[in-house]
This record gives sequence, C-alpha cells and structure tokens, in this order.
Amino acid sequence: MDFNLLFTKNLQQGILRTFKRHESPSSKIIEITEAKTMPLQGLIFSDELKNDDFLTGLESELKFYPIRSSSEFSLNADVFEKMSYDDARIVFDKMRENWILQNNISMIEEMFKVRNHLLSLWPNDRAGFFEELWFILKTNLGATNIKLIYNDLIKAKNENDKNKLVKVKIIGERFPEMTSVDEMDEVVLKSYEKDFGNTFDITDYNKEKGQLVICGTIKKSPVLIMANVYQLTRLQKAIISSLFDGLNH
Repeated sequence: MDFNLLFTKNLQQGILRTFKRHESPSSKIIEITEAKTMPLQGLIFSDELKNDDFLTGLESELKFYPIRSSSEFSLNADVFEKMSYDDARIVFDKMRENWILQNNISMIEEMFKVRNHLLSLWPNDRAGFFEELWFILKTNLGATNIKLIYNDLIKAKNENDKNKLVKVKIIGERFPEMTSVDEMDEVVLKSYEKDFGNTFDITDYNKEKGQLVICGTIKKSPVLIMANVYQLTRLQKAIISSLFDGLNH
C-alpha cells in the first residue's frame, strides 16, 4: 500500500514524500500548517526542532497519525529525501505498529467509558454515534480511509406519518463526512446481505491489498465497514469485537 511521510525541515516547512511500490517516490516542500489538512500516515520531526512549544503544537495531530523523532531512526533531511520505498517502509512500519498498539491499549483502558458514551448517543443522535464510531475504528485499525454504511431512522414530523428508515454512508480520510448511499453502495450491501447474522464478523480481508470488510449489527441494525489498512492483528480484532458485543448489551 501507498503511504505519505512528512519530515519537518524547519518550524514552518516540511518535506512530504509519497511512497508507492514499484514507483519512484515523489517529494515536495509544504507548510507545516498545510499538513493538518492532508491525509498523512506519519510525521518525523528533526531533533534540532525539539522544544516544548513545537511538540505541544503537534499533540493534536497524534490522534491522526504517528509522530516520532528523527533520532530514533538515525535520519536527517538529506537521508529522508533519498530513502527508497523499502527503506521508508521499514521506518513507517515501526512508527505505525507502535502507534496502533498504543491506540488499542488506550481503548482497552477506556472500553466501558467509550461503550457507555456511545450507547447514550444511540437513541437520539444516531449520526453522532456513528461519527464517533468511525473515528474509533479508524484509530484502532490505523486505516487510511474508512467507510461505514448503516440504517438511520428519520422521525416523522407529523403525528399521522410513519418514521422513515434510510441508509446513510460515512466516509473520509481525516474526518468523517456523512452522505447518502449511491447505487454502487446498494449493490455492495446486497452482496453482503447474508453476512449480517452475527454481531461482528470479519467478512473479507485481503492482506496484500489491505482491503478489509466487516459486517456487524448494533441493536439488530446492520452496519457495513470497509477500510484500507496496513495490518490486522488479533488484538485489533479482539478489541473491535468486544466493543460491538458491549454495544449490543
């Protein structure tokens, strides 16, 4: 799978490199502020820039991708700009695996709190429920992008009208965006219709392509999850499964 890494060149700018298998990496200079709007998979900061103010400014980004010091990998800007895909992948894997592990440990510690909070949203704020679930899954899986399709109940405005069941899709790379399902989504849902019998089921996982499909149910309502991931460990699967079990009790 492809990935983007940013190396901080100075307090204002960084070197953004895109790594694709079987292609020469591309490189460009961007503003650090611009990075906060981009789908990065990791940031490496130069030890020369290490100070409290700079690190505090990065804290809010840690929930989106791993952030590590250049000294951990014996890197500087020149070495980073010359890295091949294979060399960069070694660095990226170390960054990502540790970050995902820490995310999952935090989830274990906060499981009951998260479950209770989500259940408090379920009756009257279905959109808020799934937006938060989207982000939980994204950080647990370390996904580059993730799609959720679920049923929402639109309450009738008039007393004599019936509530309406509609399908909703949440997609995004950095933040969740809510939209209506299209014809292709309907076809995909139909193809997985028979797989919604369990609370949680990893229906398809192509390790080489990083494509993951999860079929689940929450309060007997089907949820389809499709994501692009770099890894899927037993710990990740166990935590998501436990969360779905908790949301159904």
